[in-house]
Amino acid sequence: MKTKGAVRIKQRSKPSTRLDWVAWLKPVSAVITLACIVVSVVLLIMQLINKDIYKLQVNAPFEHVSEDLIRQELVGIFPDGFVSLSVEGVVERLTRLPMVAQVEAEKVWPDTLKLTVHEEQPVAVWNKQNMLSQSGEILPLALAQLQLPQLKGRDGESRLVMQHFQLFNHWGNRHQLSLQALNNTASGWQLIYENDFQIWLDSAQAMQGLQQLEDVLHQFDIKRIRRIDMRYEQGFAVAWKKEFQAVVQG
Repeated sequence: MKTKGAVRIKQRSKPSTRLDWVAWLKPVSAVITLACIVVSVVLLIMQLINKDIYKLQVNAPFEHVSEDLIRQELVGIFPDGFVSLSVEGVVERLTRLPMVAQVEAEKVWPDTLKLTVHEEQPVAVWNKQNMLSQSGEILPLALAQLQLPQLKGRDGESRLVMQHFQLFNHWGNRHQLSLQALNNTASGWQLIYENDFQIWLDSAQAMQGLQQLEDVLHQFDIKRIRRIDMRYEQGFAVAWKKEFQAVVQG
């Protein structure tokens, strides 16, 4: 009787993954190499074009701001490289100066920063003590002998009064009237135009009062009127100049 002999089973060899890795690494290596070349070229270009901007060209009236003051304000961000210098940062720095209204900044290749500085200009006198800008900001200027409108109000109201001044002055210009003074009082707005022609308006309904006056103003000769009071709920009051003394309730 024959006994069963041992059977030898031939093991299958595992497929080699070496070739797969090599095939995968070749394109990846090529991409990495290309990326390194591109980065190197970009860095080289950046080094070439990022030359220092060290020249400063300033166009300004230099009435209230000097070039030395501008340079001092830019310490820390100028000089700098052509690419790395931030014109937004320059503008932000300079507009902090109290007498600077607006700044335009431009980088001029290869080494110049060009600035155009617009200075604040006083447009009115505030409470007989200070000068006001177009936006109602109190300017750090000594009172000058300038023929400017006189504005009055409580502390902290300079911007509010200036906003109303511009509205009332625009209304006056349509009627060939120049607003000489504006007072914000507890009793309302007092508008004083040339030839001492005055208009009183309610604080809460100032523009509505002007609109009502607009509808009837053509009925009057303004040269004969000293004051018009629009603070009444119904109608208005007119005070005539001495030679035309009368009070009309409309």
